[in-house]
Amino acid sequence: MDISFEDLKFEILHDGSDLSSFLCEDSDLYEFLTEDALSSQKKKLSVTRLAIYNDEVVGFFTLVNDCIETKAIAASDSDHGYPYARYPAMKIARLATHDTYRGRDIGTNMLLKVLIIFCRISEYVGCRFMTVDSKPEAAGFYQKFGFKIAQRHYTDTVPMYKNYPFEDTDPGTRQISEFRDA
Repeated sequence: MDISFEDLKFEILHDGSDLSSFLCEDSDLYEFLTEDALSSQKKKLSVTRLAIYNDEVVGFFTLVNDCIETKAIAASDSDHGYPYARYPAMKIARLATHDTYRGRDIGTNMLLKVLIIFCRISEYVGCRFMTVDSKPEAAGFYQKFGFKIAQRHYTDTVPMYKNYPFEDTDPGTRQISEFRDA
C-alpha cells in the first residue's frame, strides 16, 4: 500500500531524533544518518530532514548548496546570456528509504518535498538548478522526475540536474503547486 504525502511528517534532524528503527541496506547512507548527519548539520554543512510515518523514520534526505558547470548542462537548459562558468544549485546530497518501506512512494514523496523546498529557496536566493550525484541504480528514479544526466561522468555516481522553472509536463509539477505550503 502506497503512503501519501499527506500521511508523512517531515522534520529536521535534531538531538532527540529517534533513529533506532531506521533500516537501510546501503551502509554508506545508514552510517551517514546515524553517525555524521547531525554533526554535519551543526557545522552548517548540510541539513537533513526525516520522513516520518506513524512515529517511525521511513526515510531521510540531506540538502546542501551546490553549483553546476555551464558546460555540464544541455544547451537547451542554459541561459545563453549567462556570463559565468557555473550556475547556482541546490544538491540532494543523500536520499534513502527505510528498507521495509521501499516501493510505497516514500522516495517519491521525499523528492516532492525537496522540490517544494527548492521552489521556496529560489524565491529568496539565486538557485537555478537542482543537482544530485545519483548512484547508478537510482538514476532511473530521478529521470522519472525530469532530471537529466550532466555531461560530466564519474565512475561511481551519475551526476544529474533538473532545470528550474520546471516544465508543466514534468511529473510532480502539479503536485508542487498543490503542496507548496506543506
